[in-house]
Amino acid sequence: MKKINVGIVGIGSFAKPLVEGVSFYTKNPEETTGLLHSKIGHYKVSDINFVCAFDVDERKVGKKLHEAIFAVANITREITKPLEYEAVVFRGPTLDGVIKEMKDDFVHESKDESVDVAKILKENRTDVLINLVPSGSDEASRFYAQEALKAGCSFVNCVPSPLATVAELREEFEEKGLVLLGDDIKSQLGATMLNRFLLQLLKIRGIRITKTHQENKGGNADHFNLKYRFEQKEKSKSGTLQKFLDKDDAVPTVAFTYTGEPSGHKLVNITIEGEIFGRTPIFITSVIEDEISINGAGTASDAIRMAQFLVDTKQQKKAQWACPFLFKTPPEHMTDTEAAEAFDKLLDSAA
Repeated sequence: MKKINVGIVGIGSFAKPLVEGVSFYTKNPEETTGLLHSKIGHYKVSDINFVCAFDVDERKVGKKLHEAIFAVANITREITKPLEYEAVVFRGPTLDGVIKEMKDDFVHESKDESVDVAKILKENRTDVLINLVPSGSDEASRFYAQEALKAGCSFVNCVPSPLATVAELREEFEEKGLVLLGDDIKSQLGATMLNRFLLQLLKIRGIRITKTHQENKGGNADHFNLKYRFEQKEKSKSGTLQKFLDKDDAVPTVAFTYTGEPSGHKLVNITIEGEIFGRTPIFITSVIEDEISINGAGTASDAIRMAQFLVDTKQQKKAQWACPFLFKTPPEHMTDTEAAEAFDKLLDSAA
């Protein structure tokens, strides 16, 4: 059975549970608990095979992937001991991937020269390259997307940088028989999804929204990065909420707080206020707590498999219809129900 050869860009707190999660379902082939889809086409999670990786941190560069994920800054709950992969972490270009505030604490930048990324991808016969660079790294994200194109790899953009929403770039991938999926990976069940469901319910019930606010608190490197580069993440989160509101509803607001306590745990408080019959106030408060990186890794395992499935079944031009189920900022927004139906329709069309 063909495996999906996968390269990872950015060996941080998100890469760790992705590698561990794939290892978990490989060790336990009958286990399906916690999966959005146990199979996509004929691909199980265990069919994901990590073949190469890229980072800029000297504590990761040169190491095997299963060793590099345990670098000091990678803090998240362990799923299982990872499988021992032959995949090596190569020195990628820094570009705009590391802000000065992250250096010497969260990131110890390697003095090695950056490699020829496209060459490494080709040598390792990479099918899909997944982008996990820090939020706000637009230049780095574009660079790796172009390297994937050169090497003949599909690209999964898990960060808010606009790539899949750029029609011309999607078409470049399609013309080469590849797919571009993105942007900004959804959690399996995250705060923005819960927030959106609540807002949609209120609108169905004829309620005007006078306030909707989401306060995100976390202690990992990404939350520290968001102290300085929150604009894109805020736009991605608030934008996906705004799509389902009326013009006279309040504009959604989103805030990020770095707790200073190293942890993969995330706490989100959601506050919604509105007006019901007779303009009488109604108030909703909701709290969601999770291991943020693990919550996103499950969706990423679906995105990797869907990317390869679309190539195998020659449905590259339909890739944009897979995005709303997997990403916060897809080329076209849908309700969560519509997105799930569109995703399943793609799977059924090749059955």
